Amino acid sequence: MTPSLINFFWGLGFGAFVVLSLGVALVYISQKDKLVRRG
Repeated sequence: MTPSLINFFWGLGFGAFVVLSLGVALVYISQKDKLVRRG
């Protein structure tokens, strides 16, 4: 593995993690909003 490849895969993994956490946060906020409106 060359250092550039390692950096590429690390960046890819980090980007995927950021996108995933953002998606989860958006879903959580929308669900919370619905619950608040219902209550």
